[in-house]
Amino acid sequence: MANHNAVGARVDKVIRIVASSPTSWSEAARNAVNEASKTIHGLATARLIDTDIFVRDSITLYRVKLELQFRLDRNRTDAAGEPVQVRRYLIVANQTLATAGLQELVNDKLASSAAEFHVLVPQADPTVSVDLSGVISPNMPDRVLARHDLAVAEAEQRLASFKRTFANLGPSLTTEVAAGDPVAAIRRIMERSSFDEIIISTLPVGISRWLKIDLPTRIERAFNLPLTTLVQRD
Repeated sequence: MANHNAVGARVDKVIRIVASSPTSWSEAARNAVNEASKTIHGLATARLIDTDIFVRDSITLYRVKLELQFRLDRNRTDAAGEPVQVRRYLIVANQTLATAGLQELVNDKLASSAAEFHVLVPQADPTVSVDLSGVISPNMPDRVLARHDLAVAEAEQRLASFKRTFANLGPSLTTEVAAGDPVAAIRRIMERSSFDEIIISTLPVGISRWLKIDLPTRIERAFNLPLTTLVQRD
């Protein structure tokens, strides 16, 4: 029987990413590797593919294109040096991040097997509303952006609380806040990582925007993965 844990018996994934820096190409490359390492476990190599300089309206950016190679398997080594296989979960949540229901679900997953979690906090893009006359007041965009910045700040506070609750997970817990459509944000994450299950934690029926747009069904159709939808009742 073949030994699948033998040295060399591995499957790697290769992706390409673009990063930029106002200072230098080397800093852009460092930014790319540092950001990728937040969600990629087992990053093996980063190969420089191309460089260019983006210039517009007196703004200069040094851009690099990198090819990243990382291991896809679930084999890890625990604190005692014993081999373990982990399950990876993608948690999609925002206003319910600090709820007991989600924390209990994470603890249940940890009790059943070794696990790693990546938490995605989607944020809707800011939009400008108009009145019946179709006129946008001069300070309306600023107010919209201010509300969006406040929402992002509150999301980051909830995320920080969640990380403190599960500080014992260390590098097994990674997080990010992403703007735009949640499905598109999940797709970008899937391009640079892999998961065994997706968990959606949302507000109660009637006030949950995600349930109103039927986000769970959209995710099920877009990704061939088990999906758990946790509808909070508090």
